[in-house]
Amino acid sequence: MEYSHPIYLTRAGGAGYCSRTMKLLTVAAHDLPKLLPMRDAVEAMKSAFAMLSAGQVVAPPRGVVPVDEVDGISLLMGGYVPGEGLAAKTVSIFNRNRDLGKDVVTGLMLVLDPVSGEPIGLLDGGALTAWRTGAAVGAATDLLARPDARIAALIGAGVQARTQLLALDAVRELESIRVYGLDGRQVSEFIERLQPEVSARLEPMTSADAAVDGAHVISSATNSPTPVFDGRRLAAGAHLNAIGTFTLDRREVDLVTVERSTVFVDLVEAALEEAGELVAGVDAGVTRSQDWTEIGDVAAGRSPGRTRVDQVTFFKSVGHAVQDIVTASRIMKRAAETGLARTVEL
Repeated sequence: MEYSHPIYLTRAGGAGYCSRTMKLLTVAAHDLPKLLPMRDAVEAMKSAFAMLSAGQVVAPPRGVVPVDEVDGISLLMGGYVPGEGLAAKTVSIFNRNRDLGKDVVTGLMLVLDPVSGEPIGLLDGGALTAWRTGAAVGAATDLLARPDARIAALIGAGVQARTQLLALDAVRELESIRVYGLDGRQVSEFIERLQPEVSARLEPMTSADAAVDGAHVISSATNSPTPVFDGRRLAAGAHLNAIGTFTLDRREVDLVTVERSTVFVDLVEAALEEAGELVAGVDAGVTRSQDWTEIGDVAAGRSPGRTRVDQVTFFKSVGHAVQDIVTASRIMKRAAETGLARTVEL
């Protein structure tokens, strides 16, 4: 990918073991939506998943560094997408940060020049992760949910919930979005803050089951170790997204849901390693990995998505570096073109 901005890495002081000045483009977290609006981000995720399923992405398995004594985990990932970009990200999820008044999800995204390998851009990894994850939910919902879906349910009211809300509102003409979280005050504040940003009416709910009951689209973004709602509550024809957990010891969704659903994943191999709900379903004999469909194949038209009005569809995402690379590269390109970036020297 080429940038119109001047070269980002310069040397000072001549040859040899000299000091170097590295210049990087940076974009403020609050400018990400301006550079890649949610509808554009949704289409970017469709392209990213299609390339992933077609084998066009070079990305090793992500590194996982547990920090158990503080209920934290750090993830290291990167890769190369021809025609899109080269990048690497570190992101941490430290659940106790909430009690400390700090962000639970933090990180950095480093964008590299795919020709020279030189660092050219730096982004807030937490903000990027939230934006691309919401966009992935939007992509799956656009591809799998019934076109006439009018009622949605959102389980969880944290940082990931905001971008999922925006994505759902962007891809369907929803009348209402039900919101449930363990902290009622947090839910109220969430609704008050985000109601002006969406056209659908936001409604607080007293339980996850009540939120799910009769909903056409459900999105769950929690790190719960146990299922958050009763799968028998899912209406015929519902679509479910679950993006909150990515380890085998945590499950947002119960076996009833897995058994009732046609399953879609970002990548089958990754799901077998990290999707606790699905691996538990395989172990229980209620699903088989050979029956799962990668969402990228649906996006590319290689596989069907929803085939019946009454079909329950379930998109389970554990996340993949391709989402970060495509999102970050497109943001940095637009930042260079529009001037919504600043240069920092290291």
